[in-house]
Amino acid sequence: MTTHLNSTLPERQPKRGLMFSIRLTEAEQDEIEKLAKRLNLPSSFMARHFILEAVQHHKYQMMQEATVEA
Repeated sequence: MTTHLNSTLPERQPKRGLMFSIRLTEAEQDEIEKLAKRLNLPSSFMARHFILEAVQHHKYQMMQEATVEA
């Protein structure tokens, strides 16, 4: 019996040269780090992911509102 394995390697990320700094409380940073550790991901990846997800969410919401107003 042949078993097919799906690759679980993450997609190649683009090289990033810019830095975006934010201030967090220790509790906020701990929450991000705990989740990242549970998912076996870097905390910077998690923070970037959530920021970009929020941007996409609000961008989509604004486009939907513009469509309704038109």
